Amino acid sequence: MLGVLILLAVAPSNAAMPLLDASSSRPPAEFNACFVQAQDSSGKAWAYLPAEQGGTFTDSGAHGAPASYWLHVHGTSGPTHVRLFTAEEGSPSPQITKAVEQCR
Repeated sequence: MLGVLILLAVAPSNAAMPLLDASSSRPPAEFNACFVQAQDSSGKAWAYLPAEQGGTFTDSGAHGAPASYWLHVHGTSGPTHVRLFTAEEGSPSPQITKAVEQCR
């Protein structure tokens, strides 16, 4: 019970809505490799936090990032789901959205 109360206390008061909520026919590993290549070739900072059946890309804390993003990638035997969020109001750099779209 105490754990639930702590979780509710630190949860944001309004649920974050993704800027992009889409699926990909590529498996997570293939989507991730494509996204990494796109980020590296554009010289953008990124980090990857692995999770079971996917993970999260982010540039949170990177110097000069216009609006920090989190890209959740999750997949099992079906399609890979990708959801893009930003920390502040506004959008992440256009290269992020372009990379997600080209890797889908």
